[in-house]
Amino acid sequence: MTDRVLVSTFGFDEEKVLRALRSIPYERLAVLAGGKSLKEPGLRRLESAERAAGGSLEVVVVDPFDFRSCFEGALGVIEKHRRAGREVRVNVSGGTKVLADAALLAAFQEGVEAWHCEDRPVRLPILRGVSFADRLNVADRAVLRCLDRPRPSTKIVERLVGEGYSKLAAQAAIARLRDQGFLSLTLQHGSAIVAVVPAAAWFARKLR
Repeated sequence: MTDRVLVSTFGFDEEKVLRALRSIPYERLAVLAGGKSLKEPGLRRLESAERAAGGSLEVVVVDPFDFRSCFEGALGVIEKHRRAGREVRVNVSGGTKVLADAALLAAFQEGVEAWHCEDRPVRLPILRGVSFADRLNVADRAVLRCLDRPRPSTKIVERLVGEGYSKLAAQAAIARLRDQGFLSLTLQHGSAIVAVVPAAAWFARKLR
């Protein structure tokens, strides 16, 4: 049987997580939590309940008010368990709105089931096996891999041509990533310099 992991957002009310546990089959539980909720009795009660059931609780510490921290924490724990061959589901009922939104985005990025368990469990409309990365074609990814630092567009095109892409495909990929908000183009000393937009750099790294 597949080893199933439930990743749940957590705030101050453990009941929101407990509702998910009663509704979603799992063998392992990981919670995304941070701030004052780490010291709350609710988290300790969850740990005790898991121990009593013969399991354990994995706590992924994030800043519940920082979207990037929450997204990277959620993405990290999902990726870790999927690499281990486990089936992952995500519950976004608890915690801050920032945390819930980031966890939902991570579930979408990884193409795993997402649930919201308040009065009743609701499976959210995410396509399994489909991610944001699927919006990028191989040329887009090749451009992102080139951009560990700002580079002239001509150098990027030359590198992609050397990898077997056409000049037109390389230029189109740069333009497409710019239009999607991943890249900036600036003119320096007569050359068009391509760089990953700072606000998108952390997300772009996940899509390479």
